[in-house]
Formats: sequence, C-alpha cells, structure tokens
Amino acid sequence: MQTADVFGNIYCSEKIIRGKGKEVIYILAISVLLGITAIVGNTLILIALHKNTSLHQPSKALLRNLVASDLCVGFVQLVHGASGIFILQGWWQMCHLSLLVNGITSNISITVSLWTITAISVDRLLALLLKLRYRQVVTIKKVYTVALTSWVNGISNATVWSFSLLAWKVLLGTNITVCLITSAYCYTRTFLRLRHQHTQVLNNLRQPENQASRTDEIRYRKTVSSSLWLLLALLFCYLPFFLLVSFAFREIENNPSSVFIIALTTTALLMYFNSTLNPILYCWRIKEVRRAVKDTLSCSRE
Repeated sequence: MQTADVFGNIYCSEKIIRGKGKEVIYILAISVLLGITAIVGNTLILIALHKNTSLHQPSKALLRNLVASDLCVGFVQLVHGASGIFILQGWWQMCHLSLLVNGITSNISITVSLWTITAISVDRLLALLLKLRYRQVVTIKKVYTVALTSWVNGISNATVWSFSLLAWKVLLGTNITVCLITSAYCYTRTFLRLRHQHTQVLNNLRQPENQASRTDEIRYRKTVSSSLWLLLALLFCYLPFFLLVSFAFREIENNPSSVFIIALTTTALLMYFNSTLNPILYCWRIKEVRRAVKDTLSCSRE
C-alpha cells in the first residue's frame, strides 16, 4: 500500500470524526496559525538577507536555502490545516489529495532543512581549519551546488515516500543518521580545536597579533553557537515525530480512535513549529540579520 493511502485511511474517514476528530481539528487550526507566522517570519528574513551585505556570500546562501525550506513548510501548514476542513465536511477525495500534497512537500522541505543545517556545520569547521584559504575553497558556486543537491535529495525522499512506507523509513533513517553523525563530528572537532586555540591565545595574550586572534575567535564562536542552536532546535522539534512514526501507523490502523492519532498529529505540529522558531533564532543569534530586520520594519512603518 502506498504511503498516501496509509495516511488517507487514518485521517480521511468517518471513524476519526467519531473518535478524536475534534482534537485533530483544533490541532490543524493551530497549524494554520503557525503556517501564517512561518510565512511572515521567513519572508521577513529573506528580505533582510537580501539587504545585508556584511555576511559572507556562501554562508548567506546556506541561510537562504534554510529559510526557503522553512517558507515552504509554512505553506505546507496551510494545506495541513485545510485538510481539517475537508475532514469536517466529509470531502474525502479532497482530504486524500491534501494529505498527498502535504506529505510530498513536507518530505522535500524537511530533507532540505536537515541537510542544510548539516552543511552549515561543515562550513563552520572548514572556516576554522582553512582560515585564509576558506574564501578560496568555499565558493558561492560550490554552495549553490550543495543547496541544489539538498533539494534533489528532498525530491527523491518524497518520491520514495509516495510509493513505499517501508523504503521511506529506511531512507529517512539513513538521512538522519548521516546528518547527525556528520554534524556531531564537525561540532566536536570544532570545539576541540577552539579549546586548543583558546589556550594558545591566553598564553600569549600580550602580543598584539594574539589580541587580534582573540577577537576573531570570539566572533567565530558566535557563528558556531548560532549554527548549533539551529541544529538543537531542529532535533527538539523533529525527533518526537520521527521516533513515533516508526510504530504508530500499525497501532492506529488497529484502533482508529487510538491516542496515537493525537500523538502523531501533535508531534507533526511540533515539527512544523521549527519553521516558526528559526526566524526568531536568526534575529536572536545573528546580529547582522537582527539589524537588517529592524531596518526593514522601520522602512515599512514610514
């Protein structure tokens, strides 16, 4: 059975209305509100990134890619919320179609977000290791290639999801494992290297060149901290759904009124919330983005 049919049998039926229908409708209404905030927030960040000229172009391209995927998730949430109307009205064919669209676009956006955040961790490690050679090695063309690859990977993941739930679980698990191992390696090596450099700088702090190195180290630590916050936010929002989805379907098929329906829908909502949370993290952790957002809002008021 195709994955879309599995989701359709769970949500697009009269059983869900007799069971946990009202709760699901409320959750889907919240999804619409979060979708609107995600669209507004990420659109504002895209405008701010376009105006900003101080950020390194490859790093800004990675941020744009992440913001673009979050913006797509915002529109997905609107479709997700619309399925609640279809369930309430008993428009089962439209409900099936909305779940299909929601599943495909969600898989693409989530995969892009996961791989882009991993690419950001690799970018930060390369900036530390390559130093002056970083701008020569990490070029805008290479970053665009990485961004395009993430979208191709997302489309492949969505295609597999459409045809085989089991194959999708295997592919999803592989993607998550590769990204988490890569990010863990990059951040571990980054922090060990920073700790070593910090000790060296402190031992020779009186020398002017080492005082400059100390300033560069502080600036770099902030960028690493910002990217790590994005990774932790993604894990916090995504992992509950990924852990639950592996065994929830069988329980729901056996008992359509099961609490697993609410649990699965709630964890999906938490996963979508990441796209609303990220713009807040950009403004909080990245000074250049925060300043650009303030300027954009000031211009809109005039």
